[in-house]
Amino acid sequence: MEITEMNGIKAFDLKNADEAILKKIFLLNESYAPFLGPLEKIDNLKRLLSMSKYSTYITIDAEICGFMVCFDEKSSYESKNYEYFKKKHNKFFYVDRIGIAKSFKNKGLGTFLYKKIIDLNKNDNIKICAEVNVKPFNEESVNFHEKMGFKAVFEKEFSPNYAIRYYERDICAVRKDHKSQ
Repeated sequence: MEITEMNGIKAFDLKNADEAILKKIFLLNESYAPFLGPLEKIDNLKRLLSMSKYSTYITIDAEICGFMVCFDEKSSYESKNYEYFKKKHNKFFYVDRIGIAKSFKNKGLGTFLYKKIIDLNKNDNIKICAEVNVKPFNEESVNFHEKMGFKAVFEKEFSPNYAIRYYERDICAVRKDHKSQ
């Protein structure tokens, strides 16, 4: 089921995707290791989607070019990173993972996906939360989040080779910036 179209980009509900699409999303997720947590099998993707508040995939000319999976504070998701925000905020929207196919990078698709969650939460005064790897360093994602006005709020080292930086941004600040562009 299609949920939105803008400038040739079509967004669909990932929870209603068929097996062929789920396989493509799974492979796109796995291609982002180590920056996105590996799912190891499609059943783990399905479990993640069943807990998500919002999950979408986008296409251009019927080719899958990206996806996003998000949670709100009511989820039973057991990620350490999600739990960090759950302990900190009564109400929030957490971007667990976003992936853009390499051939579609730097075309505004990440911004398009974030705009979707801004629109979804436009009537709420909540935080949009995400984390980004800093060991190994995910320069592209750090630059993207900072360009979008996210503020680093904490860094956590899980091992000598793995650390993340937590980011937050008020939805109302995102909405104001989006309107001014």
